[in-house]
Formats: sequence, C-alpha cells, structure tokens
Amino acid sequence: MPNLKIQEAQLLFNKIRSNPKEYDLKTSTEGITGKDDKISFKLYRSGEKSIFEVTIDGLTFSNSTGEWNNAMIMLENIINKLGKETENIKVQQALDKLKKYLSEEN
Repeated sequence: MPNLKIQEAQLLFNKIRSNPKEYDLKTSTEGITGKDDKISFKLYRSGEKSIFEVTIDGLTFSNSTGEWNNAMIMLENIINKLGKETENIKVQQALDKLKKYLSEEN
C-alpha cells in the first residue's frame, strides 16, 4: 500500500471536516468511513496507532503518523452532531404534522 504524504492527508482531512455532509460519514467498530463520488476513506486504529487510508481509482494510500487519534475524535463528534441535527429535523417534522392534525376539523 503506497504512503499518503502527511500534507496531502491533512488537506484531505480538513476538506472532509469543513464539509462533512458530502462524505456520507459512518462510524463502526472498524473505525470511521466516508466517501464521495471520487474518493473513499477509512480512519481506524491498529494497535497503538491510528491509520488514515484513502482509496481513489482503485488504489489505496495510507498514512499512520501520530496525529490521527485526535482526528478520529473530531470526526466522531461531527458524526454525532450530524445525527442530532437529523433527529431534530425529524422531531420538528413530526411536531408540524401533529399541529396540522390537531388543527383539522373532525
């Protein structure tokens, strides 16, 4: 697996973090994954270190420098925030439907 230079990895991570809704972020026991129409990535722990893998055109590049532990925490927080936003939208939609239902005459 070819190495992903730290500068490129940091730029990609910042791009993901600045617009997370574009990357279909998911968290699982294996780590954090995401993708758009051009790339996919995986951020996961392997023993003591974290690894950032990026796949483009069928090739996977990786970077295992020490800074990905904090990146995982940041992405987990973003995923939780996006989940709460989605939940709040669902709650608001349900309340709107309830108000409409209650305002209808029998």
